[in-house]
Amino acid sequence: MFQCPIQFHSLKQKTLFESARQIKMMSAEQIKATFSPAMDEIIERCSVAEGYIDKEQFQVMLATIWGNAVLDPSRSGISEEQLPELHDFLNTYLSKIVGEESNLTNCFEFIVSKAGQDSMDRQRITPNHRQFLHHFAKLILQRIILPEI
Repeated sequence: MFQCPIQFHSLKQKTLFESARQIKMMSAEQIKATFSPAMDEIIERCSVAEGYIDKEQFQVMLATIWGNAVLDPSRSGISEEQLPELHDFLNTYLSKIVGEESNLTNCFEFIVSKAGQDSMDRQRITPNHRQFLHHFAKLILQRIILPEI
């Protein structure tokens, strides 16, 4: 039989542990409630035909959402502590729409690739927006990204 590796020495400790778990779950639900309407709008905006979503535009938009949330979580309607839940939430959408293995890191890999650069040209992404995305790509991918703009 499986035993929990955490031993509770008092009922109070057990209650604190359970409360922390509930707060994390509530946080994930808050993220879903806060960002689901925006995600629906993004999906609609990226739709080019019935049932077809421009996956490249979707990746750029989600990378932008992530960058803005990291830069100023409160402006995005969340706390800094909720960033991991937002990260998971966005990855869930990426997995469903772009592909099972897709995640935010892959979005930034795409953005700095030749295909990503061409896509941003097609989408008419402004130089400031590109610079913003490249800044976060450097942070996330932990390497020098060329070209800058």
